[in-house]
Amino acid sequence: MTFDEKNKRVYAESVSLIADMGFKDKLSIEEMNFLLNLLDVVIVKKEQPRLIQTLKNWMNTNEGSEIDEIIKATFLAADFNDQESLEQCLQLVTELLESRG
Repeated sequence: MTFDEKNKRVYAESVSLIADMGFKDKLSIEEMNFLLNLLDVVIVKKEQPRLIQTLKNWMNTNEGSEIDEIIKATFLAADFNDQESLEQCLQLVTELLESRG
């Protein structure tokens, strides 16, 4: 199996899992849309390394605090089709992460 074939398989399985979790109300519509957009950016377009790194930084330090809820809401509201909006989102999340210590 080639790398592209593996990527297509991972993409298809991920979309299916995300949709299934959405239909079973395990994900909100906002969470489902965010994950599908993220999947598209990462696997299909192969863009946004800063977004991926910022998400990793947050996940490694997520404590379920009020700031973490603000970060989650900020990510869920991100417009993946508007580069300026996405950059503002990443800047805000970075600042929130830094303010946590």
